[in-house]
Amino acid sequence: MSLRQFHILFVTIVTCLFLGLGGWALMGYFHNEGGSLLWFGAGSLAVALIVVAYGIWFLRKTRRMGLIE
Repeated sequence: MSLRQFHILFVTIVTCLFLGLGGWALMGYFHNEGGSLLWFGAGSLAVALIVVAYGIWFLRKTRRMGLIE
C-alpha cells in the first residue's frame, strides 16, 4: 500500500468516524435535551465536511501531479 493510498484510506476512516460521532451526539441531544451535545454534534459534522473538502483537494492535487494510476 502506497503512502497515497494510505492517506486516502485514513481520510475516509476519519470522515466516517466524525460523521458517526456527530450523529451520536445529535441523537443524545434530541433524547436528553443536553445543550452541549448540540454543539459537539454540529462541530463534529462541520469537521467531517472539512475533512471531505480536504480529501477532494488531495485527490485533485495528486491527479494533477500524475500520482493516480
